[in-house]
Amino acid sequence: MDERLFSTLARWLSDRAVVVASVASTQGATPRKRGSRMLIAAEGSEGSVGGGLAEARVIAQALEMLGSKTESATQVIDLDGGIDAAGVCGGCMQVVLRRWSGSADLKCAEKMARELSEGRQVLLDAELLGGESGAQRAMPNVRLLIVGAGHCGEALSEQARHLAFDIHVFDSRAESLASAAFAHAKTHCGDVGLLAPIIDSERSIQAVLLNRNFDADVAALRVLSQRPPRFLGMLGSHRRIAEVRRALPEHKQILRNLVAPIGLEIGAESPQEIAISILAQLIEQRKTYA
Repeated sequence: MDERLFSTLARWLSDRAVVVASVASTQGATPRKRGSRMLIAAEGSEGSVGGGLAEARVIAQALEMLGSKTESATQVIDLDGGIDAAGVCGGCMQVVLRRWSGSADLKCAEKMARELSEGRQVLLDAELLGGESGAQRAMPNVRLLIVGAGHCGEALSEQARHLAFDIHVFDSRAESLASAAFAHAKTHCGDVGLLAPIIDSERSIQAVLLNRNFDADVAALRVLSQRPPRFLGMLGSHRRIAEVRRALPEHKQILRNLVAPIGLEIGAESPQEIAISILAQLIEQRKTYA
């Protein structure tokens, strides 16, 4: 989410002031955790720090800051169900707010947006956040590499576009990559060796094999095993998966981490259901990458 958020911040700052609100700390049950962020401008907002009354209070304070030109503020949001609480979750959130405006802030935002787009993490110190809660890191999108542009690949790409992924799709069949489901993704067609530069990145990478046949799985895994992604999963029956493993004895150790069959067990059958089961597992896994 940070990659899109700071790109939007740089774009908005060209003609307006913007408040960046960041969750600095939490205790107990809260809707969002440390590092969640949102932008608030006079004309609207982007992102979320939790929704509901809690977020409404953050937006109200941000709009006051935009009107008064206050540079920074801290808001403590109780969710203990008391008279003045913003909810009944039971926890507490501290949110820091900083007003961004002018050429110096625009230059800073553009630099951060550029670094995130190149796959690098960005350190946000207390001054940038607007409080004394310690530094945070803005994270680039995780790269989702989909190997196989069939029905399941289409469904996965289409649904992943709504999440914070840098999506790449590989297939040897140009006609499959022409699908509208891949219009928002970076597509790669040709020899399986093209996978090597895709995984040569500072980004965390989650690779999902959705190939049409056994040979394509084996060929892709030979390349991916040279630089194993943070997450490597493959769709297929238990028999096919076992055959693929047997075909790659030289990569036996690396393939111990192969998640196969990929996807949470929800009884998925259609391509859309399978995509949901895979995305749920990917989201679960990438929470550990921050």
